Amino acid sequence: MIRVTPVTRVTRVTRVTRASRGDDGSVLLLIIGCTAVLLLLVAVVIDVSVVVLAKRGVASAADGAAAAAAQRADVAAIRDNGLGERLALNEALVQQVVATYQQDATTGQPGLVLDASVQGGTTAVVVGGRTVTLPFVGWLGIGHVLVQAEGRARSPVVR
Repeated sequence: MIRVTPVTRVTRVTRVTRASRGDDGSVLLLIIGCTAVLLLLVAVVIDVSVVVLAKRGVASAADGAAAAAAQRADVAAIRDNGLGERLALNEALVQQVVATYQQDATTGQPGLVLDASVQGGTTAVVVGGRTVTLPFVGWLGIGHVLVQAEGRARSPVVR
């Protein structure tokens, strides 16, 4: 009869010490780095959103002011010259309407400035502008951005 004896292998157990691993804290540094990048991206997205919303607000105010000015007919010109194909616009009257519109619009948009002119006698052109303060990127020295928009409206057709 053959007798088999089990072979046992003795391995030496070594203890891993903290000094020998060398990668302690690397996951923590990775998490801190990713968090910093994520916070920076959030700050940029918020600042860009502030500028885009301000641009939409200025464009809306310029369009509204131009439409209000284009609907204001120059009664004296109509009386003197009669009606043409379009109602004639008076520069002073257009600027007065836009100034009134600006007073009403600045409650929601501080610092809004609207400048009006008449083009071709029948088109009211309003250029609006506003300075926007960036909430996060301001500490980099880019604290204020000028946002501008233009609105145009033609006087109504008479015939």
